[in-house]
Amino acid sequence: MSCSRCDRHGVYDRKALVKKFGAAIEFVELRRILAIGCDRRGTDGCEACFPCLLTANILIEERHER
Repeated sequence: MSCSRCDRHGVYDRKALVKKFGAAIEFVELRRILAIGCDRRGTDGCEACFPCLLTANILIEERHER
């Protein structure tokens, strides 16, 4: 997960995420949880995304203009 706006980023183990949050969690909810501590979390200013999913064309997210 990364955010181009605040330069936060992290690498997460898929199996650990599934174990902790369950396989049914939606990416939107997971993004909200992983962005805890960011002042922009849950707002239009939050640009947190999953770049590996975007690269693989598995997930499409809107990009917000700065």
